[in-house]
Amino acid sequence: MTRELDRAYLPARFLEPKPPSGPVAVRDTAVLIVAYRNPDLLTECLQAVGRHLPHLPVLVWDNSPDDFPGMGAVIAAHPEVRWRRGTKNIGFAAAVNELAAEVPEHHLLLLNPDAVLQGPLTGTLAALTRPNVAAAAPLVEDGARGRHRGWDVAHREHGVLRALVSRAGYAERLRGTWLSELYAAPPVSVDGYLTGACLAVSRDAWQAVGCFDEEFFLYGEESDWQRRARSAGWTLELVDEPGVVHTGHGTVADDPQAGVRSKDLLRANIALNLELDKGVTAADIYLAGTSTLDRVQRSARRQRAALRAARGAAASRPAVIITTNRLVFGGAERQHVLLAGELDRRGYEVVIACMQRFGPLVADLPASVRVVRQPWWAPAIDIGAKSAVVVSGDTNTETGFATLWRARGGDRRWLVAAHIPPEVDGPTYSPPLAAAMRRADGFIALSPRHWAEATRHQRLGTRTFFSPNGVATRAELVAVPPRPPVGKTPHLVMLSRIVRHKNPHLLIEALAGLREMPWRLSIFGDGPDRAELQAYTPADLADRVAWRGWADGPDEALADCDLLCVPSRSEAFPLVILEAMARRIPVAASAVCSVADMLDGGRAGFVVEDISVAGWRAALDAALRRRDEWQALGDRGFERMATCYTVEAMADAYEEAITAVLG
Repeated sequence: MTRELDRAYLPARFLEPKPPSGPVAVRDTAVLIVAYRNPDLLTECLQAVGRHLPHLPVLVWDNSPDDFPGMGAVIAAHPEVRWRRGTKNIGFAAAVNELAAEVPEHHLLLLNPDAVLQGPLTGTLAALTRPNVAAAAPLVEDGARGRHRGWDVAHREHGVLRALVSRAGYAERLRGTWLSELYAAPPVSVDGYLTGACLAVSRDAWQAVGCFDEEFFLYGEESDWQRRARSAGWTLELVDEPGVVHTGHGTVADDPQAGVRSKDLLRANIALNLELDKGVTAADIYLAGTSTLDRVQRSARRQRAALRAARGAAASRPAVIITTNRLVFGGAERQHVLLAGELDRRGYEVVIACMQRFGPLVADLPASVRVVRQPWWAPAIDIGAKSAVVVSGDTNTETGFATLWRARGGDRRWLVAAHIPPEVDGPTYSPPLAAAMRRADGFIALSPRHWAEATRHQRLGTRTFFSPNGVATRAELVAVPPRPPVGKTPHLVMLSRIVRHKNPHLLIEALAGLREMPWRLSIFGDGPDRAELQAYTPADLADRVAWRGWADGPDEALADCDLLCVPSRSEAFPLVILEAMARRIPVAASAVCSVADMLDGGRAGFVVEDISVAGWRAALDAALRRRDEWQALGDRGFERMATCYTVEAMADAYEEAITAVLG
């Protein structure tokens, strides 16, 4: 995946132009706070802002659960604040981006909710009036009162060794040497980054460099942004004035599970910063190094032992390690998140191990599911249960991880859960990969047809299990209302990553031959081939074919859909079909791999056997002439989904496989 596609969910591209040569615009400043739980700390933070910066607008994005105790009282007590509350925790970077967009003419003062202002920040805000200054920060007092010095808000340029020295706890002892990220004396110009507990950001720089990278769900986004700014010629300043008293990790201090998630995010995002700056090898060396430190340092060993004991006591069943490369928006990744949550609910100790990076779906995981980033060649995962199963995908990295992890012996088992669409005319996997997967204790296929196609040209083992995917729980399906009748102009929808083999151009060409019939088509999604494929849209159909771009989930794309179209020529088990079925929306889909099983051979949807323009045109012609049957067809799809393809049905099948291989 390209850098651009990785970040397709971002509201803006990264620009990184040089600073302007003219005078700095005179602007007011707005205070931006992203809150999460702990209303007492937030109250203290807001009171200090009111004392020292009474004339500045204050905007707070609250990532806490809607019913979190005490948060409503804080909101009621501070009507002067512009409050924003989302439906879920969207992370720090995304919340800052949202708040920054609400004050487009202001400089930004980013303030942590566990930071208490000690003064009016006169010098810090004045720094933003100087040319080329991207960000400035005052001195920060550590609320824990350790050996922290006020200027330790400023960090030297990062590197693998410096990051590992900090992780080991020796940055203070080695302060000022080339091994430490800490300055020996207060710097003025900073060659690394300023921490974000109290950070003033120039609006000119924000507009020039771009927003925070939302791949950093929590931690690291400010250092990434400052690296981009410095690379473009902007500067960073430390200002010698009282700033804030900061209680690190204060928002999760009362929740051990949230604290573990916080530390795992910090570790992963330090690695991500290293990767974006120094390359993936540097990131992997850092991750492997931290795993080694955790096993050789006495203090770290005690912490590991306590964590493993706590997780082992909390889980009543074996540990399950689910591997993935990244938790990006995709069918397999969505399945991992749903499966992990359900197995966790059933009492398993669940860990998701990301081989490459995290991604936006980390926001959908409960804190009780641990998420770690670990290179495939260093499969060191801490678990508390005595027995464990790794559920890997069918990629090279995941297979390598699972092979090395199980090789350590003990009560460890390995299940391969395949998600890659099988090749029809030849082997799906390389000979070495197929040979490695045959060593697993079992192979989980998505359907009998999936297994048959995957093994048509190569052997993949003898112990097979079947587990369909699921996207909705039984409880969620209870309240699904009937679909409204189809209108005079049926709304056809395609929701997909936009690449050639997904066939959006084939769908458009098929519909172009049905101009005389009523229909309109919306294509949701983004991808590397979008510009090329969108250009195939006939000019006279521009008012009937809408390329909608990125959609924030299926709810947006399927809101007024009458028929979901899946014209792809390569799929294993398309979750978008289940998303439609869960909403009683009828489906027309190419008969690839598991699709015929999902649609019950045509009884629960339109199965298009001939995956060509002519084949799809004929199928859509017949479907459009039977619009009065669509509601009943959608209901049959819903019933099949509720019977076969719920999250519970998926987890039941995985439990059966886990129990079988553990004996």
